[in-house]
Amino acid sequence: MQLKILVSRNALYIEKLNNTNLMNNINSWVTKLIVLPLLLLSACTGVRFTFSGVNIDPNIKTFSVEPYTNEASDGPSTMAFTFTDELTQYILRNTSLTAAPQGLKGDIEFSGAVTGYRVTPISPGGGEQQQTEQQRLTITVKTNFINNFDDEKSFDKGFSFFYDFPGSQNVQDVESQAIEVIFDQIITDTFQEALADW
Repeated sequence: MQLKILVSRNALYIEKLNNTNLMNNINSWVTKLIVLPLLLLSACTGVRFTFSGVNIDPNIKTFSVEPYTNEASDGPSTMAFTFTDELTQYILRNTSLTAAPQGLKGDIEFSGAVTGYRVTPISPGGGEQQQTEQQRLTITVKTNFINNFDDEKSFDKGFSFFYDFPGSQNVQDVESQAIEVIFDQIITDTFQEALADW
């Protein structure tokens, strides 16, 4: 009796395995039928497809990032340098564009300033002392983007993001981590605004 049940279970397992292999083969063919025409289309038209939502005009080959300035009244003096460097590295990592030589303008240009750095209480605690339970560091970066091939895509815009931290901590205790998180989001937003074609 046990042998019969075991044989029956093995047959069921083999049947499921065969069905899974069949589905994998079908999925493989469907994927090939979708991807191959897209590749042929992009080769014929010169349009670049990426999976990040970025669609860069094939005429655009270079970019430049002018050093951002620090116009914020507070915060570390190195913020603007850090932002400039991180934006440059992000573009290099996420596109096939090359950085224009020092002092020359790219096909697309980024410039701007860190314009805001402020710490505000966001949730007051109870009790007689009214100590703040949470604080928020907000940084604003203004970017001037110039697309030398399509002026309609150029913009001059401010981007902000924030980082919340416990009220018991001093901003200097969390500043480096907070700036990293904030700049990551602002750079992503700037990049998407400049190069994503939704």
